[in-house]
Amino acid sequence: TAGISSDTLTLPRPGGLTLSTATSAPERAASLIRPVFDVTEWRDYQNAEFIPTRNKLLTKAAQATGMARLPVHVDLARFYLARGMYPEAKGILDLAFSEIKPGEEDAPSLTVHAVASTLAGHPALAMADLNNPLVTANVDSQLWKALALARQEKWAEAREKFKNVEFAITALPLDLQRIVIADAFRASLEVRDYPGAGVRSNDLDVVGVGPEQTAAIALLRGRLAEALSRDQDALAAFQAAAGSADRPSAVEAQVRQIALRKKRNEISDDDALRDLEAISVTWRGDSIEVKTLEMLSRLYAAKGRYQEAFGAVRTATMLQPNSEASRKMQDEASAMFEQIYNGAKGDDLPPVEALAMFYEFRDLTPIGRRGDEMIRRLADRLVAVDLLEQASELLQYQIDHRLEGSARAQVASRLAMVYLMNRKPERAITALRTTRIADLAGEIRQQRLLLEARAQSDIGRHDLALDIISHIGGREAVRLRSDIYWASRRWRESAEQIELLYGDRWRDFQPLSPTEKSDVIRAVIGYALAEDAIGLARFREKYSPKMDGGDRAAFDVASQPATANSADFARIAKMAATIDTLDGFLREMRARFPDAMARAKLPPEIKADPNPTGSLPEIIGLKRVKSAR
Repeated sequence: TAGISSDTLTLPRPGGLTLSTATSAPERAASLIRPVFDVTEWRDYQNAEFIPTRNKLLTKAAQATGMARLPVHVDLARFYLARGMYPEAKGILDLAFSEIKPGEEDAPSLTVHAVASTLAGHPALAMADLNNPLVTANVDSQLWKALALARQEKWAEAREKFKNVEFAITALPLDLQRIVIADAFRASLEVRDYPGAGVRSNDLDVVGVGPEQTAAIALLRGRLAEALSRDQDALAAFQAAAGSADRPSAVEAQVRQIALRKKRNEISDDDALRDLEAISVTWRGDSIEVKTLEMLSRLYAAKGRYQEAFGAVRTATMLQPNSEASRKMQDEASAMFEQIYNGAKGDDLPPVEALAMFYEFRDLTPIGRRGDEMIRRLADRLVAVDLLEQASELLQYQIDHRLEGSARAQVASRLAMVYLMNRKPERAITALRTTRIADLAGEIRQQRLLLEARAQSDIGRHDLALDIISHIGGREAVRLRSDIYWASRRWRESAEQIELLYGDRWRDFQPLSPTEKSDVIRAVIGYALAEDAIGLARFREKYSPKMDGGDRAAFDVASQPATANSADFARIAKMAATIDTLDGFLREMRARFPDAMARAKLPPEIKADPNPTGSLPEIIGLKRVKSAR
């Protein structure tokens, strides 16, 4: 163990210490302690004439044989590094390694190859060299690992390694010191270690900044000033970098200058958007573009240009899927996507545009219950504007791939309703049958029976439809029975169901609504077609005082038995033939099951089915209705 006194350090060892003599061979000692990058040799390479020195080293590399080939190739690589020719340095060592067997490399060659690879833009290849056991035994390997990690934008790991290799940095040639300190400066900034970044900035003042680094260092110092709330210093630094010939630093400085001026309210959203769009077109393919797209996506979202915002996020994700900025943008886009389709943010969005945007960016749909609700709400909006085919596709996909159990059965009810509105009763029946389960709640079971009965009636199975709802009560069931009777030409039974539906409504002083008047006239026509004079007289007595305007004229014509084959009655009967009972059925279903059915706003006029199944068939001949005495 070491012993420390006031002015002495004692290192005892059993048997005493063994020291080399002062007469040891100096050339041997120099070969053992020679650094990977010798400061004197580096300076000589920089000051030497380029072509003669390069040719001399190339000749040595070409003529060397055996074990001597690798060292002379390393010397040539050092020369290229000293002259800033990083790809050439990497290439000459790639050639040297290709001519030897794996495992015959030594630590200096691997280290020089790693540095050349890092500076040439291939830090991942450098890490493979630096993880070689021959290199890891050297303390300098941590320095070069820090540099490679910084070039891979693994800032936290790089910053920790830079902190532990201060002594190794000072032993490097001045050019390499500047490169390493600049990367350490940025690593500290990226992890918000601003005191550490300030120390690195001071280190650069000591070693100086190379001409090729001026813009990059100005940019880093601008970022540090911004982080320390020295906005004016930051803007001045960004302006200096933006006007340089170093295009990457200049463009990044422009982006950060726009962001800072926007933060200080010195530039409008429109001006910032214009400048950023110009940058996004002229600079592509790296983290600067990702930063530009991040700002663009937020400005687009603030202006309600959601499709462009999502497009910017998608481009950034494709460009750098693993970067922190891209992941943050993806999270913000997913939250905004949900707000548009599950919240009020997208209420003003045209349904067709909402559908197109959903299909284009459906990968942003959240998983689970929130995603399912989003799809159902979108389907409701599509139904409201008569985009029934698209709405049915969304709901069918949910049934086929996302839902199970009672939730699947409930969405199938929505889908069946959409199919009925789209005049596809066969597909409505299929949707209901393929999702049938035994333990459904009463509400869901009842609505499914009503929908199935309506679909069966629409394809002509009227008796089966009546059997399906034989034990169901309520206004919607009475309405449906009337519709089924009407479709099967059982006029009197259909009219009786309407009379049952309205009960004592004729006693109320409240005027009849247009819908109620339409139903009353339809019942009168039914009694007239059934030649039921008693029903006609009863309806005329009840509802004649409540009819007014054009509806009264139609009511009077239809309820007069003596004029059953008159021209007026023929016109009323022809109008009855075009009655579409689906409107009333949908209205009753939405009133009965407001949360379970598709929330669609029916258009003011529903077109008749070209092959009517749920409406009155065309009347071929008319019979006079005689009053019974």
